[in-house]
Amino acid sequence: MRAALILALLVAGAAGCASADNGATARADGSFPALTSVPRETDAITDPQYWAQVEAEVLAAGREMRANPRSEPAQPQQDPAVFLEDARQDLEQARQSHEPN
Repeated sequence: MRAALILALLVAGAAGCASADNGATARADGSFPALTSVPRETDAITDPQYWAQVEAEVLAAGREMRANPRSEPAQPQQDPAVFLEDARQDLEQARQSHEPN
């Protein structure tokens, strides 16, 4: 049993290694592109106005989330036993409401 599991893991690992391309894309003729064709410039957004807008959007979303009544934490003085008893009573009332009179 243990040997079968080890064999299955080895086969799965070998299949994963064989299918990984390590980020290299071969051309149709099987050669790889030259490293000199890799662009040296960066694609990063360094515009301060862009990041100020992103920050404003994130802060607005945070304010909206905190304003939602469901985001408030449970009251610490709420006793779990009282909650459970209320839930049991609600369930019992629902069960009794479906019984024939």
